[in-house]
Amino acid sequence: MAIAAIAMLAAPSASAMVTSIAFEPRVMDNIQVVAGKTFWFAVYTADFGSGSPTVQVYDNGQCIGSTIQGTGPQDPLQNYSYINWQPTTAGTHTITAKQGMSSKSITMTVLSAPSGSTPDPQPPNPSCGSGGAPSTGSFGS
Repeated sequence: MAIAAIAMLAAPSASAMVTSIAFEPRVMDNIQVVAGKTFWFAVYTADFGSGSPTVQVYDNGQCIGSTIQGTGPQDPLQNYSYINWQPTTAGTHTITAKQGMSSKSITMTVLSAPSGSTPDPQPPNPSCGSGGAPSTGSFGS
């Protein structure tokens, strides 16, 4: 009995696993991703506890913020959240969602903004969590 009690005390706390990250709106075929325009990603997690986990999202290794809890019907085994993204540079961007030791990535090709175009206002995202800095708008690399 004493061994079982020790094992229970040492059990890991509730956590989640990132199951996928998807570029939205995926329903639009042939959408061009252009620097200075705002897009969003949906992040799905399998929750191993109660509540929705915070997931940090990175653009080419730089944290752009934490996910925002999604609204609407959800699969009880898949928690949905999202993050706004505004690439500021053209080129290849690897977007990675991380929660604990779990992560999923998607690679996007960003086109240069047309000459004379006006960038969208910077999207608000929650900060990268404790120890992380809030989004500064210098996404990408």
